[in-house]
Amino acid sequence: MKKKYFIHLVKSIPLLPIIYFQGKRIKKEIQFLPEAKDPEGFFRSNFDKTLKVLFIGESSFGGVGSDFHKNSFAGYFSRELSAAFHFNVDWKVYAKTGYNVEKVHQTIIPKIVENECDLLVIGIGANDSFEFTQPKKWLENIQVLIDSLRKKFPETPISFAQLPTIEAFPALTKEMQFVLGNHKDLLAQYLYIQTSKNKNIYFPTNKVNIKEWLKQLNDDQTIADFFSDGVHPSELTYKIWAKESVEFLLDSKLKFS
Repeated sequence: MKKKYFIHLVKSIPLLPIIYFQGKRIKKEIQFLPEAKDPEGFFRSNFDKTLKVLFIGESSFGGVGSDFHKNSFAGYFSRELSAAFHFNVDWKVYAKTGYNVEKVHQTIIPKIVENECDLLVIGIGANDSFEFTQPKKWLENIQVLIDSLRKKFPETPISFAQLPTIEAFPALTKEMQFVLGNHKDLLAQYLYIQTSKNKNIYFPTNKVNIKEWLKQLNDDQTIADFFSDGVHPSELTYKIWAKESVEFLLDSKLKFS
């Protein structure tokens, strides 16, 4: 892994000055979208038991690109989870735009008021990729986050969602897609290594397959339809992403008591 990081740096360093100025320009051009409304919900399907699910993370879990959380990742995930595991789902979102893993741990975790839940779903990685967080620091912050969650919820399964498809963000230049997308993939590999060292944690080894997603589009749709502002997910993306995330947990034989 250290060799991969070294190769990544060698390829990326010459492009860093270019993407720095490109990033400043793009940041001014991208339309600012608010986080989704109503971060709590209940999905009832007339089952005997109910699961409590908490969603924690950055802007993608904050529902940016959607009007209400019921139409973002949390809402769609809860519906799919209910159908797949045959439980009602009581869900709540703790997420903030612009937060990296360190800030999620420092600022969001202390605000969680629940004393128990049945599943923790974590959505992070974009901001750490944009900030070019070093793998060693990333691993440290991931473990601190896990340890902090374990203190609050010792036996609760933790599911990390796939990292965002930065390499396909329409708003980014090719140079930014290459450098930041590769850095995201590297962080994803390190995340898998770190989560594997902990019990009762789930993280898919395969990244989002945009080519497969494109097959689900109508003839009049393009890859841009997956993004609300060229960076954040659209409701279509939230729906597909959530469905695949639940299918992964089902395939992983996750059991709820």
